[in-house]
Formats: sequence, structure tokens, C-alpha cells
Amino acid sequence: MKRVLLIALISLTMIGLFAANGTLLLAKSSPTSIGSSKAAAETMGTASQLYEAGHYLQAVQAYQQLVDQGFADSALFYNLGNAYFKQGDYGRAIVNYRRAQELAPRDADIEANLTLARAQAVDEFQAVESSGFLSTVGQAVKSWFSLNEVAMTALGAWILLVLLMIVTSATKSGSIWRKGLQYSLAATTVFLVVGVLALGSILYVDSNQAEGVIVAAEVNVTSGPGTQYVTEFTLHDGAEVQVVESRGSWVRLALPGGELEGWVPAESVEPVTS
Repeated sequence: MKRVLLIALISLTMIGLFAANGTLLLAKSSPTSIGSSKAAAETMGTASQLYEAGHYLQAVQAYQQLVDQGFADSALFYNLGNAYFKQGDYGRAIVNYRRAQELAPRDADIEANLTLARAQAVDEFQAVESSGFLSTVGQAVKSWFSLNEVAMTALGAWILLVLLMIVTSATKSGSIWRKGLQYSLAATTVFLVVGVLALGSILYVDSNQAEGVIVAAEVNVTSGPGTQYVTEFTLHDGAEVQVVESRGSWVRLALPGGELEGWVPAESVEPVTS
């Protein structure tokens, strides 16, 4: 009995730590949902009415107001992307479609509109496959699951594993029930390892591969952080890039593959992860 209580105490402590970390993770990656605020829902409705009436600029302002207040869900970013698209602002449309896709990666409408917006971009870059195990796994997982879904799945597997450990410890040795529980423990452990690997790979990609989109009609990419440097090449609205570093009011970016890079004014590129 003492052994069971000890396992329960240790396990519950670890669950608490994991849950606390999970809560922080979810709070960081999932800002307040529109449905949690009556005022926000009303603003969302007003913005949608403006959009339907063809007042796209006012719709953008209303949707952006919600984003600035910390609200975020796939519908908000999707609608904001649509409003930008209607104005011909394809760079910001792509940014918001991609933000929506991070929250709802399996949504067919988001994927379709993102593809349509990308087709309007002047600069076309050939996609480069991710290099490295974690990058490859992270990109694959992100194409199907959101960060929250993976985090909640891993947390659920951990809680189930702890409960199985407690029940198995309290079950008589050699019994059929104990053998069944041991098989369940092994399967849940494997599931948890996969979940943690998936979660870690997503976090690795997000922290090491910051991405942005050019939102200026045209911008010169220079060899250094300033207009006095040589122009290396030019990018246009909608070009998707990797953000390497920031220095004052300038940002160093790289094209897919990393073969070409240079500096642009910070206001000409908007990060995908806000």
C-alpha cells in the first residue's frame, strides 16, 4: 500500500508539473478565442457584415482590432486574409492564411485560399525540403496537427500512463489483469514517446525557422542593414522568406534554401508567427 501511495504522490507531482508547462504552452500558442468574449463576437460579426457589403478596408480594420487585442483563432485569421486578398494585398493575405493554417492545418478552405493567394505572388521560389531529422518531422507533423492538438495528446498520454502505473502496482502479481495492464503500459509509453517527439519537433521548427512574408509592393534586398549598401536583388509582395535576424529597423532574411540572403527594412516583412 505504501508503494502505491508513493507512486501516486510522485506521479501526481509530475502530472502537475507537466500540466503547468502544458498550460503555459497552450496560453502562449493560443491567444484568447473569439467565443470567450461577447464584445469580440460582436466585433467579429460587424467585420463580417462589412466584408459582405464590400467594405474591405473597414473589415480589415475591425478584424485587425481583434488581433491587436490578443484574440486569435483560425476563423479570425482566415477572414482577415480574405479581406486583405480582396484589396489586392496578397502579402498580408498570405500571412494571415498561414496563421490560420497553423491553428487549423487540415482546413481545406484555408489551404485553397492560401494556394490562390500564393499564385498572385510575383516571385516564385522552388520549395526546399527540410534538412535534419527534427525539422523534417516537425514540418510533417505541422501539416496535419496544430501545436495545441499535439500538446494535449501528449499530456493525455502522460496522465493515462500514470494512472496505468498506479493500477498495475495495486494489481496482484501474476494475474491476467496485471499482464493486460503491462501491455497497456508498454503501448501507452510508446504513444507518449511519439507524442513528445512530435511536440519537440514542432517547437524546434518554430524556434529555429522563423518565417515571414514580404508585404511591400517592392523592396530592394541589400548586402547590409542600410540603404548605403549594394542592392543584391529585389523582392515583391507575397514572397515568403526566412527571417534570420533583426538589427534595429532592419531584418536579415534568406530565400528558401538559404543560398540568397540580404537585408530589408523591418516594415517590409511581416512574421508569420505574430
